[in-house]
Amino acid sequence: MQAEPDFYVVSKRKLAILFLATSSLYVLYWYYKNWDRYKSRHPEASQFGSMVSPVPRAVFWMFFTHALFRKVKAYGHALPQVAGWRSGWHASILVALMLLANAIDVLIGGTAGDLVSIASVFVLLPPFLVAQDKINLSCGDPEGKGNDRLSKANWAWVIAGAVLWLILIAAALLPGGS
Repeated sequence: MQAEPDFYVVSKRKLAILFLATSSLYVLYWYYKNWDRYKSRHPEASQFGSMVSPVPRAVFWMFFTHALFRKVKAYGHALPQVAGWRSGWHASILVALMLLANAIDVLIGGTAGDLVSIASVFVLLPPFLVAQDKINLSCGDPEGKGNDRLSKANWAWVIAGAVLWLILIAAALLPGGS
């Protein structure tokens, strides 16, 4: 039996579908799975200063993105595509984009702020796809074929996400919606 990879392998297609369908809420699961996989493969990490469990790392993902990307790069350092990855810069850009999107939403408010929030989902997707590419490469499954199919639970999230999207768009566009 083959050992589980150190990080969460998923195809970029599946990641994109679930990310967009859930208005980016999928990142909570994505971060959780990455940290859970890392913790299960590296139990010694808890003994040497990493006492934070995967759940808070997922919830407060902005504070742990640099660490995750650093660990992915270290794990895949033998591969040129991963070794050349500027993981710190990438993490900084991702966190900055999220903070900017939240700040614009709060500062602008109303329909314009809602539209910025909706647009931010599409702006945040590419950095996550790049990170997933590095994870998949590092774990020996470049295409993420081991986790490419949408499960019944995934389809339930896609359907729930479609309802959420309809509510978000209606709230942003209908008079008096915001």
